[in-house]
Amino acid sequence: MRLAAPLLAVVALLTFAACGGGDEADDAETAAPLTQRVLTAEDAPGSKPDPVEKRQTTVEFEEFIDALGELAVDPNTEEMTDVFREAGFEGAIIDTRFFGETHSRDAPHIVSAVVQLQSEEGAANALDWLEADSMKPCPKTCAVQISELDVDGVPDAWGVHRSQSAEDIEAVGTEGDRPFDAYGVGFTDGSFVYTLDLHGPPGSVTEEQVSEIARSLYERIVDL
Repeated sequence: MRLAAPLLAVVALLTFAACGGGDEADDAETAAPLTQRVLTAEDAPGSKPDPVEKRQTTVEFEEFIDALGELAVDPNTEEMTDVFREAGFEGAIIDTRFFGETHSRDAPHIVSAVVQLQSEEGAANALDWLEADSMKPCPKTCAVQISELDVDGVPDAWGVHRSQSAEDIEAVGTEGDRPFDAYGVGFTDGSFVYTLDLHGPPGSVTEEQVSEIARSLYERIVDL
């Protein structure tokens, strides 16, 4: 079972072709507004770029939808295709950072995503869909615990805590489950949608940490 974290935050586990499909110069120009909005070390002190999960960019709608279909909690491809098509998908960037001196699979990680839509209304509708998906139960195990969390300082943001302990797995889990904590946050700024997923072994990440990172990112990008 994969970590059942907020949808866009785990899209980094699937590789986007870098601006594939069209003229590279045009695609790079389309994606340019996204690059200054990606999470940085300034927003998440102590984090470093992940040496394995490199930053990925796409401006291709079908490529984006294929990734969402693979990683949604409830992969209703028709529904999310309608949502993001009506919202006017223009591009997305996924970026992964880790905490600690040395990169490892078990180090705390934060995955950020920025999706550009054509309007504020489209961004709000896309965010609503992502929030609803993030709160759905994992279809492959009963061990994952889900709860909402408050995110102070970021207007209209939603947050979710998904976790499973060793005790949860022993009681109602399935073979291959691993204990984890994952804190997700989603919000919009104009026509841009942002998601963050801070995850790691139980106790290695906190609600306060992801809220502070989200607030720092929002304060930096709100006037761009």
